[in-house]
Amino acid sequence: MFIRDIHLENFRNYGRLDLDVGPSVNIFYGDNAQGKTNIIEAVYVACSVASHRTGRDLDMIRFGADYYLSELTVSDDYGSKTKLSSSFINSSGRTKRVLKQDGLEIRRISDYIGVCNTVIFAPEDLNIVKGSPASRRKFLNSLIMKVSPSYVNLLGDINRLIIQKNTYLKSARFKNKAECDRDLDFWDFSIASLSADIVLYRYRFSKLLSQSAGEHHSSISGGREVLSLLYSSISGIVSVLEGLISENDVLYKFMSGNLSGGDYERIKGILSDNILIRLQSVRSYDIEKGISSVGINKDDLIIELDSLSMRNFSSQGQQRSAALALKLSELDIIRRFSSSSPVLLLDDVFSELDLSRRVSLVSAMNGAQIFITCTDKSFISDELEGIIGENTAGFYCVHGGEVTEG
Repeated sequence: MFIRDIHLENFRNYGRLDLDVGPSVNIFYGDNAQGKTNIIEAVYVACSVASHRTGRDLDMIRFGADYYLSELTVSDDYGSKTKLSSSFINSSGRTKRVLKQDGLEIRRISDYIGVCNTVIFAPEDLNIVKGSPASRRKFLNSLIMKVSPSYVNLLGDINRLIIQKNTYLKSARFKNKAECDRDLDFWDFSIASLSADIVLYRYRFSKLLSQSAGEHHSSISGGREVLSLLYSSISGIVSVLEGLISENDVLYKFMSGNLSGGDYERIKGILSDNILIRLQSVRSYDIEKGISSVGINKDDLIIELDSLSMRNFSSQGQQRSAALALKLSELDIIRRFSSSSPVLLLDDVFSELDLSRRVSLVSAMNGAQIFITCTDKSFISDELEGIIGENTAGFYCVHGGEVTEG
């Protein structure tokens, strides 16, 4: 899959941009704060709906405007073209997100995500290693959505139920106990069932990430360090799941995504029952505090280096290596489970990496369309010399929200 052209309206500092891009390497260079990253962000938004920089769509609307539009024409490996459009409207106090494919509105995000996958490398990736659990959940969720778009619906459904339950809990201590238990049972049964599905997804992909990231990190570090990932969820639930899939044939089928419907429902049912028991065990505490204290919304991905938590015991260089290994693993997994290679977005990362890490990154770029931002055109040109042919890279100068080729 590759992008043919980019069309922006009122996105960040771009009033309008129409740009044809090449199928190989596209390099955007210029001084800082001119709009290079905004192009990368717009491409990511058009493909993945969300931004890698902000959780607020309003932040991406150009000052004085009431909407943004990011639109791409993409082609698959067989030459078939499609147009993807992601826009956000803020008018008369109302906001609305509009997703379109070939001019037809797509109402469900799960039907939109995955048409054109992207993997982004950016300075913010360090937050995956050193940031809060929310940063790691976001990374894991994003990967799963790209491979299994229906996962979006699970997240939307459970987030809605958790919000409803928390709203109820704020006043639950003033209600009759029998009435309160009956009402909370309604939410907890549904939350437990959805949580079991999400745990199955997250455990599987955390194991896939751990294996791939461990291999990449070993290459980056010259075999001197061992990187591993552990999925952390509701107390005791991971142990229950591991016990259920411990048999070799079940584990293999589970990890390859070929678990039978009967086995899946059996495992999910046991997980759901255990999660429900855990939710009910803290009900009195939740009623007293007015908020849910247990749930998959608190899950984490524990990243360890030589069996020590990287969040607490690692240098910035080690964190960079781990972040790079994780992103390379994301690329591997998408390639493994998707029909085409994702588009690579490299936002000012070459200058942040030493030679060995740049070599690891470049070696993974073969065959993919790549967008690179940098301040030094000659540095990137020299760095990529011998890896890409002279006629395959396109250079674009970005200055004050204007893009010129050459």
